[in-house]
Amino acid sequence: MGRTGITFYTLIHISRDEQSIHNNAFVKSFKDQINLYFSCARQLHRSLKEMETELVILTNDKAFLWDLNETKYDIKIVQLDFILKVPSGLKFYSAHYKLEVYNYLASLTNEYVGLIDCDIVCVNNMPESFHNAIFSKTPLYYDITNQMAPAYGQEAMIAEKQKLGDRKSLGLWAGGEFITGTPEFFKSLYLEVEGIKGEYFRNFNNFKIQGDEMLTSVAIENMMNNGVNIMDAGHFSIIARFWSYKPLHTQKAIVAYKNYFLLHLPSDKRFIAGLREFELKADRFFSMYRNHVLKSRFFESAIKRFKPYFKKARKKLMDRNR
Repeated sequence: MGRTGITFYTLIHISRDEQSIHNNAFVKSFKDQINLYFSCARQLHRSLKEMETELVILTNDKAFLWDLNETKYDIKIVQLDFILKVPSGLKFYSAHYKLEVYNYLASLTNEYVGLIDCDIVCVNNMPESFHNAIFSKTPLYYDITNQMAPAYGQEAMIAEKQKLGDRKSLGLWAGGEFITGTPEFFKSLYLEVEGIKGEYFRNFNNFKIQGDEMLTSVAIENMMNNGVNIMDAGHFSIIARFWSYKPLHTQKAIVAYKNYFLLHLPSDKRFIAGLREFELKADRFFSMYRNHVLKSRFFESAIKRFKPYFKKARKKLMDRNR
């Protein structure tokens, strides 16, 4: 558990037959894809260890991960026998097994635990707000409603959520990268998800928005409406999500997050995996990451500028080869 009073868990679910992990990084093979996530998990473990906080990997194939661990890096890996039947073809297939992890966390004897994604880095000391949440056993989640609305529309998000129950929704959206609380809280969350997952799995093709976040968001909003006090960790400098390319939502400059405890970088797994240990320190990290973002934005702009020319050249080549 470490001196901070919390143990974090991260899931690396491995499926050779499905879209095991949503691939938003360039990878050469299935093995390379899993190794990228495992490398990120090791980096997260290193950065949390500096803060005297433990990270445990949960997986369905421990042997596969150990085979990737060529340097014999010392990290705890726990194998779970998942029984959840996730429908074939569902987007973010492996992420749905987080829903079963809720039940595993509910079975622990720890006073306070957390489930986080592996493409996260710990860049600062734990803020007093998080210490107090752990002490008071207050559950936390990460509200990304204002990040999702520009992409899908608030009314569409509400409509999607209301397919899973009669209760009117505000459209609240919980990010799947961070959720913490007591085992009792995770038991309640698991039972809430259990009540709605059947409808979602049976009719997933009717949902424009798919993923574990859909079910977790409905469950958390239901729990809030039933009087459970769940706070947004993003408001307290505990976690932030940042995209190195320009997202549809308004995003602050990276410097705005320099005092945050955790930083989720879903578009920068390669960057995370390539960091050396001393580069995980806050000052060094933010200096390097700012440069990385500038390069990413430059290439993004260049690709957009030349994309019409690439299309035209490709069409000419195809016409010539007919």
